[in-house]
Amino acid sequence: MNTLLLSLVAFAFGFIGSMPLAGPIALMVFSTSVRKQYGAALRIGLGAALAVALYAAVAFWGFSTFLAKHPIILPLSHGLSALVLTVLGVHFTRWSPRDEAPPKQERRLGSWLLGFTIAALNPTLLATWTTAVAFLYSRQVVVFSGLLALPFGAAAGAGVACWELLFVGLLRRHEGHFPRHVLTWLVRAMGLLLLVGGLLTGLDFIRESFIPLEP
Repeated sequence: MNTLLLSLVAFAFGFIGSMPLAGPIALMVFSTSVRKQYGAALRIGLGAALAVALYAAVAFWGFSTFLAKHPIILPLSHGLSALVLTVLGVHFTRWSPRDEAPPKQERRLGSWLLGFTIAALNPTLLATWTTAVAFLYSRQVVVFSGLLALPFGAAAGAGVACWELLFVGLLRRHEGHFPRHVLTWLVRAMGLLLLVGGLLTGLDFIRESFIPLEP
């Protein structure tokens, strides 16, 4: 019962947490779907779901000691995330849909790896899931055990995967309801949000790394 409840909570966290469109994975899935490459879009989302599952499991296993023992991890994660968000933001602010052919069979693994890599290069996911796990611990919703890290991570990844399936399905069903130029500017606007996120995260990195704390 403890494992089932924890898995349901992790699934809900993963599903609901994937809904905002301001994240890099959501934007990549959306922009790929606009080009009608729905299979590639889905594989990008599922690759990201695997990375989320790993981050969630690690956060559950060591949330109370991991960041405390290695305080340098938090500013480093902000620095790397700022770089990733800025690069993707620049790319998507200049984005335009191209009538590309669907990915070939041999490139399918590349879509999975792309989604996994982009999510894995966003180490603030570790901090996000650590916060979620700490919240669960504070509420005493379940009895914590290191053995529960695997089902927690798997359920979180399943939640993300289910949202990606639903998201791509909705985009495919309603693709003809929006003009292409509207979708293009929507992608560019979300790219601008990524740039803003990169700037704010970069400021966090500078503050945590170079500004000494007051005594």
